Amino acid sequence: MERTRLITVMLAGAMVLVCYALILRGMFGQWMTDEDMGHGIAVPLVILWVVWRERSRWQALPQRPSWWGFAFLAAGAAMHFVAALGVGLFVGSVAFLVSAAGVVVCLGGFALLRAWTFPFLLALFMLPKLAIVYNLVTLPLQLMASRVAAWMLSVTGFGVIRDGNVLEVGGHRILVAEACSGIRYLIPLAFMGVLLAYLYDPKPWMRGALFALAVPLAIAGNALRVAASGAWPAVAEGTLHMVCGWFIFALCLGALLAMRRLIDALYTRCHA
Repeated sequence: MERTRLITVMLAGAMVLVCYALILRGMFGQWMTDEDMGHGIAVPLVILWVVWRERSRWQALPQRPSWWGFAFLAAGAAMHFVAALGVGLFVGSVAFLVSAAGVVVCLGGFALLRAWTFPFLLALFMLPKLAIVYNLVTLPLQLMASRVAAWMLSVTGFGVIRDGNVLEVGGHRILVAEACSGIRYLIPLAFMGVLLAYLYDPKPWMRGALFALAVPLAIAGNALRVAASGAWPAVAEGTLHMVCGWFIFALCLGALLAMRRLIDALYTRCHA
């Protein structure tokens, strides 16, 4: 019986992968070519690891397959059809997740779907960029990064003139382009924050707290990178620019870990 169930699960998973092969190929292509989405390649691996790590918990659940899974599959198929008409990769990717949820409900029921809530939430980090949201968010982030960077330069003694998203420092100009909007920090830092909370803190609400804290940290870290490029022109491009970016991301990640410990200490003290 166990072998039959395993074969059924493998066949169902294979069918979903085949049906969404073009969508998955498009997602993989974006992960490999779009630097803002480079973290996406790691998300499926992390999801598989989380599912494997939690196997004793979800395997102990009673198997109660539900016909409601076919409603999920129908919704996913409809979204996939709309995506195929040219709506976009994002809709097709969401359809893939909806269909995956349908397979889970069909084979294990809603209890299994609830047990896999966290992996499905992690899967949201691998979805392609939604163009309309990306375009709405990048310009405000660019302007914010330029304002904060100008402030950082001013308080450290540099003469800086800001015109929108352009900084003039010591005779050279720094353009805060879309690539420097902070998205490249924000999404992976939020993903790491949620994952670290899962690993090191049993309180589920900590995941939301670190996700929220990742936003100001990413903005501050990106502004620091812009300020460094203004203070030292050699850091504005090339290998040094990349190394500086990774170093500041590591600082943001360290700050996120420090905040988790601080929040945990305050929570423990309040509930002592």
